[in-house]
Amino acid sequence: MNTFWTLCHRRWIKYVTAFAALSSAATASAATYLLPPPGDNLIGFSHYTFIQSGQTLQDVARANDIGYYDIIQANPTINPEDVKPWEKILIPSTYILPDAPQTGIVINTASLRLFYYPPNSNTVQTFPAGMGMQGMATPTGQFHIIEKMDHPAWYVPASEMAEMAKQGMYLPKVMPAGPENPLGEYALRLNKRTYLIHGTNTPATVGRRASAGCLHLFPEDILSLFKQVDVGTSVNIVDQPFKATLVGNTVYFQAYQPLREDRVYWGNNPTSVWQGVIQQTLTNTNPPAQIDWQKAQAMVSEQTGVVQPIGYLAKQG
Repeated sequence: MNTFWTLCHRRWIKYVTAFAALSSAATASAATYLLPPPGDNLIGFSHYTFIQSGQTLQDVARANDIGYYDIIQANPTINPEDVKPWEKILIPSTYILPDAPQTGIVINTASLRLFYYPPNSNTVQTFPAGMGMQGMATPTGQFHIIEKMDHPAWYVPASEMAEMAKQGMYLPKVMPAGPENPLGEYALRLNKRTYLIHGTNTPATVGRRASAGCLHLFPEDILSLFKQVDVGTSVNIVDQPFKATLVGNTVYFQAYQPLREDRVYWGNNPTSVWQGVIQQTLTNTNPPAQIDWQKAQAMVSEQTGVVQPIGYLAKQG
């Protein structure tokens, strides 16, 4: 089977899901993909849709289970405050899987996205996520789930109470489950106990840096994840704004906007980082790859998060 048809087959489930979402006002649930062969980390199917009368970009993002920043960055010519009916919108739902063991939950803070690898299954599911804002960044590292909470109460941190009090809003020490609770209806507690993967009562914050460090999903997505995972499930949180993979003879690249903390650390010059990602992907390839480094540089500058081919293995003979 040639590369084109292999990619189409791999994305077909997502295409059907996306088509159904366009035909309904209901929110979409996360897609499930067959894992690609070893060394090939490309999943998903990007497609176009059209803004319908009365819709916002946030509506379109949720209907296609992608984050707000995803849709903004992939459509830089669209004014999010003034979308027009029937404007053409790219849904960037093609992903390069994070460079991490494909087990349990893997979260990429740079792409604001969670990947779940169900046990005893050759599949992966993916969900957009809201994460820690600047100064309250979601921590990276290896964790695991120690508790599942159905309709959790929120024990308000003292720092949160103090911050809200400055704005004239006074929170209780404990907020019971209900529509005002920012944890939503379900939560998964990590062994770093102050951090949760939870739902939200403000879905518009999914796919943004908008929390005090916890990760939050659309209500329909946390319900799906909550039903599947067990206590003890591993949670690996990474920070990978640049990703590359080899599919057949084609090299694909994906560039998100790095977190502000990374940009400061790199001195706004991530060249060695993204070039290193591509070079690592091509380790031991034979024949060697021919890379369009100018195109890759343009993708790093544009930071749309859209997967594109940047090179091919050189022909032999």
